[in-house]
Amino acid sequence: MGIFDKLFGKKAVNNSNEIITEIPESWSVLSGENNGNHMLVRKNAGLDKIAGNSNYSISCGIAFKLLFPDENGLPNIGNEPELNDLEDDIFETYENDLNSIVATIITTSGFREFVLYTKNVGEFNSRLEKLKAKYPKYELTSYNRKDENWETYKSF
Repeated sequence: MGIFDKLFGKKAVNNSNEIITEIPESWSVLSGENNGNHMLVRKNAGLDKIAGNSNYSISCGIAFKLLFPDENGLPNIGNEPELNDLEDDIFETYENDLNSIVATIITTSGFREFVLYTKNVGEFNSRLEKLKAKYPKYELTSYNRKDENWETYKSF
């Protein structure tokens, strides 16, 4: 790469297939609106360093309705003590062996969604079934789609 490429446009190529041995963390909280409702997004901005890693090219979501949202559609932890346990278990279940990485957590309109990037959808789904069994009050739903460039993560 020439000096002009460095100065005027061509970005250095990120090693997008680098093996991840540690999840970089630097969480930030963003606030906004979604269809006229208050929205809070917690984003692990530390993942900017690895966003687009080809080993984690599938975006998966875990979404559920809050049991006791407040008038703004946000959680009322006093009435929903299992919510913190569920969140801790999502992190432990998916990140303990780096099978998946929690990238963002979106809360709005009485719902919460965890956006993860995974190496193995089959393993992701298997772990989700265990979470569903442990937290039957929360009707956990999920999706997965190819997201090689981490566009969902980058949209926040």
